[in-house]
Amino acid sequence: MLKGLAFGPITQVMSYSRYVVNGRRFCTRASEKTTQDSGVYLEAETSVNGTEEIKKVLYYGVIQEILVMDYYTFRVPIFKCDWANTSNGIKVDDGFTLVNLHRLNQFQNDQFILASHAKQVFYSRESETSDWYVVLKAPPKGFHDLGKFDEDAYMSYAPLDVYKLDDCVGDEDEGYVRADCEAIPV
Repeated sequence: MLKGLAFGPITQVMSYSRYVVNGRRFCTRASEKTTQDSGVYLEAETSVNGTEEIKKVLYYGVIQEILVMDYYTFRVPIFKCDWANTSNGIKVDDGFTLVNLHRLNQFQNDQFILASHAKQVFYSRESETSDWYVVLKAPPKGFHDLGKFDEDAYMSYAPLDVYKLDDCVGDEDEGYVRADCEAIPV
């Protein structure tokens, strides 16, 4: 791997409209028709005003291009994204994160992220007249919300009393051979 990094990537880069990373399917905004798989967010940590205090920052964006860089022995998928403005393009209202997708392109010089760092989100428009979209985070891979387990839902029969089994068993042995058809030798 170190040798591949030292030589650098192949000069030609592959471009995709859809790509699966960490079990999630991402697509570019231009290729979306009925799905909304182009929304991403990135969790980053930054120092506050040059101090040792660390602050978590969330960046929300939309995938414009999916590129795969080939380093001969391994490949690295990267996403080129348009990012929402962190100062006036993201807000929290009543516990919901809202993003203005019409105020993008904040980071013109830093649009690329590793695809493995991207987390998927879906954007739902707040209203027809609004530029703001509600952020809906995709559930983790392999997560299935089955609701609360209710034992009573599976208890359709009354429990069997073991002491009453003697009353059910007759003196005659039951045969495990059908009597209504001819036997076929095997």
